[in-house]
Amino acid sequence: MNVSELLVVDKSIFHSLCDCDEKLCAFVKNYNVVLPDSLAVECLISENQEPSKNPVKLLRGFDKAIKAGAKMGYSSLKLFKEESLTLCTAKSVVDESTTKLCRNGTLNTEADFIQQEAQYCRKIFEPNIKLLLEIAEPLYDNLCKRDNLAEEIRKEKDRTRRFETWIHATDKVMINVISHLFSEQIGRYADTNWFIWQLSRLYFAYSLDLVFIKNLPGSCIKKDISNDFYDIEPVSYLSRADGLLTNDQKLQVPLAKAAFPKKDVFAVDTAKDVQHVLDDIIDRIPESYKIE
Repeated sequence: MNVSELLVVDKSIFHSLCDCDEKLCAFVKNYNVVLPDSLAVECLISENQEPSKNPVKLLRGFDKAIKAGAKMGYSSLKLFKEESLTLCTAKSVVDESTTKLCRNGTLNTEADFIQQEAQYCRKIFEPNIKLLLEIAEPLYDNLCKRDNLAEEIRKEKDRTRRFETWIHATDKVMINVISHLFSEQIGRYADTNWFIWQLSRLYFAYSLDLVFIKNLPGSCIKKDISNDFYDIEPVSYLSRADGLLTNDQKLQVPLAKAAFPKKDVFAVDTAKDVQHVLDDIIDRIPESYKIE
């Protein structure tokens, strides 16, 4: 029997379908879907007071989707630990054991628990953002001085093309980046097949573009960029999955196309009502992603 292709669903699509649990559950029941761990984290840390986007509602929708047939994705941290311990590449982004636990258990949606978990997620993640940017700035300066990239890229308005340039530049120095970020042992064994290699190259390509934008005359960058780093995890899943379903045209679509040109990137407008969004998704997603 043929194995269905694996589809990564981003938060923009999840939020849209989450407004109607029946539509969301019907979709994940019929398609081979993985929901990234970062989506669960963003549900936890959501501070949006709109009824449709409060943490309790989002987490309940996530729980229903998993129970209806969606798979839970591994966290980047879990995949990193697996590769660090085994010194082998992680085979899949699907966390089968956690998926099973979610389907057989009851999700805790108490406000105190959600707040506690949200604080833990921020504590773990935010120092890594600072470290990445600290490394990216001198790397950007070196690239611009050596290759005169700044002048060339200022003329490029298409962010996908810009990301292609940053990915190409990052790939040239990834051995040094991995050695700098991780242990000497990981530096000896890691290669392009490792998940942490693919995630790191995406982080650095994004960081280089961020530094580039920051250096433009009159530029204004938002203070909190943590959401962007969360949004990169679903793109990194394409190192193991076959397609990404998203509405994020600013970051995920151009980054995914630049980093994984052979993978499917399905961009769907979520500004419509839920039924129209679902119809557009079904029209766009090939039969190869359907569960037989």
